[in-house]
Amino acid sequence: MQERERTWVDGVQDGDEEAFERMFRAYYPRLCRFAAEYVDSANRARDLVQDVFLRIWERRREWTLRRSLKAYLYRAVRNRALNEVRHQDTKHEAEADLEYRTDGLDRRTAVDAVHAGGLSAEVEEAIRALPERRRVAFLLHRRHGLTYKEIARAMGITPKTVENQIGRALKALREELAPVFSRELK
Repeated sequence: MQERERTWVDGVQDGDEEAFERMFRAYYPRLCRFAAEYVDSANRARDLVQDVFLRIWERRREWTLRRSLKAYLYRAVRNRALNEVRHQDTKHEAEADLEYRTDGLDRRTAVDAVHAGGLSAEVEEAIRALPERRRVAFLLHRRHGLTYKEIARAMGITPKTVENQIGRALKALREELAPVFSRELK
């Protein structure tokens, strides 16, 4: 664990509100974007991330962390999001919850959006079509910057499995998007 993270964790365990605030501010936006990959609205994503942080604060005295704070938080948010999805009434609602939406959480500039053109929708659709575990591993690595080791801890799988899932995701995306890119290059 990084020194900064260790300081935050120790501070939170001791009831230091300032340490909790720093930890919250450092991870909250990224975790909200990650949660939005599971649930159907930015508000629900923010709520479940806040629930994770609230639970940490409420249980701070018993809260123990052996490894990466980052991996712990992503895993906690993923588990909370999956529980949220499981509690939906119908299969249709659960599928809608798994759609990737940012609802204002995307920090791209207007210029980035123009450069991306019509491709971004097709790329996002191809990513959404990936099997869940493959999609999550890919997004944790490419959008959230986690290492294979951190992803493995967050998902409860081995780093080799993470590597395989990301490799398969890239292969599937190349195959799915090849016609789109060749059309765009003409």
